[in-house]
Amino acid sequence: MQSNSKVLRIDLMSYMQVTALQLDAVDYPYERKQDHLLLKFKQPLQKDELHQVKIEFSGYPKTALRAPWDGGFVWSEDDYHRAWVGMACEGIGPSSWLPCKDHWSDEAEQMDMHIEVPASLMGISNGRLVSTETLDSNWQRFNWHVASPINGYNISVNVGAYTHLSDTFYGQQKVDLDYYVLDYNSAIAERHFMQVDKMHQAFEKYFGPYPFAKDGYKLVETPYWGMEHQSCVAYGNHYKNNNFGFDFIIVHESGHEWFANSLTADDPADMWIHESFTTYSEALYVEHCMGKKAALEYLWSQRGQIKNQAPMQGPRGQYFHSKDNDIYYKGTWMLHTMRSMLNNDSLWFATLKQLAVTYQKRIVNTKTVIAFFNQATQRNWQSFFDLYLYQSKLPKLSVKTLEGKDGTNVYSLSLSHYASKTPLPIVVQLPSGASQTWLLSKQPLSITLPNTFDWISQVKANYLLDWAAYPNEAEL
Repeated sequence: MQSNSKVLRIDLMSYMQVTALQLDAVDYPYERKQDHLLLKFKQPLQKDELHQVKIEFSGYPKTALRAPWDGGFVWSEDDYHRAWVGMACEGIGPSSWLPCKDHWSDEAEQMDMHIEVPASLMGISNGRLVSTETLDSNWQRFNWHVASPINGYNISVNVGAYTHLSDTFYGQQKVDLDYYVLDYNSAIAERHFMQVDKMHQAFEKYFGPYPFAKDGYKLVETPYWGMEHQSCVAYGNHYKNNNFGFDFIIVHESGHEWFANSLTADDPADMWIHESFTTYSEALYVEHCMGKKAALEYLWSQRGQIKNQAPMQGPRGQYFHSKDNDIYYKGTWMLHTMRSMLNNDSLWFATLKQLAVTYQKRIVNTKTVIAFFNQATQRNWQSFFDLYLYQSKLPKLSVKTLEGKDGTNVYSLSLSHYASKTPLPIVVQLPSGASQTWLLSKQPLSITLPNTFDWISQVKANYLLDWAAYPNEAEL
């Protein structure tokens, strides 16, 4: 127990039936209230005491209509009509099938999983395979152990006619790479998953060593698109690379091993932490493999999906689900903008890595992340995050062109939809190689630049802003 308590609540959806419950090996009464089990005590359980609750339960868990977004179990078949089962429950929560404390702020320190399947199939879960037992001529049991803290929604169940492929990543540490793919896909998977090594190189470079080396790294082929199940990443992108030559499902869902599985938000309201940093990891992977210019092209390919319909930061203490994908694409552009404003790549990348390493296998929230960036960069980013997290509209950059002299133009720049008293810094690299910082606000700022200098493209490429249209505005 983490605090003294006279009541212990365990979450389990009402369609799952409890057949027995014991506290410290003794049958114990409980009260069922909809999706919760309540254990009440005459004397409070004391902080730091250890107690064991054993629950026997059964039932038919929810079937996902559209995994992983509409969560639950996926009951499917492979191309040869053999059973193929997956599960993704981030949205609906793990109490949809498992007794637990169903909240992101709580993680099991370790976990054992035992999956019994027909002898012709394999049962795959998180962590390392400890043993396989033959139960009889028709059934076998796969026993898995997770040695690291794991969030409930990351617990994974997979059943299929899998074959096992293995490899090793040698970086700052040795990481075992295991792949469980449908048997008829083993040849294409062996070729396609060669990109995993380069991905680990990139993420180790930017975020530090893989956080779950004790549990290994797995890709498991699933009948749905993908999910970041810890040390057991769900993969269902049909072995397709994008226009940049890599499989973004592998890269994105694996990026979550650092941001979501290791560094974990304590409330769905802060889900931008999971998705913004992980979507940004895709662009960093491109930068590692192909350079910064390609990374900018990759970011721009995502720019049109930003909707600006609602704040990325949600209300705390309730189930929050973003109305759109802004926590992905607006989030990655927010971080790209932050890098541009900092204008110090050495500090930027050191800060990203320090964030991931400092909070490895820990729970954080939005305030924690903002405070960390403030301290690590010695700048106050509160108004920046207020702008991009807590309001939906982007500030509009209005540009008026005035007449200049001797081959120069004078521009008047101002921001609308910008309520902060702190000016927004825009750093522009001048043709001379020097940089110039413009502090933008509602009040017009006049700047003089060579009329051949394409500063507009530079600002568009590096800052998440909207552009207003004025009658005598320069053509943008």
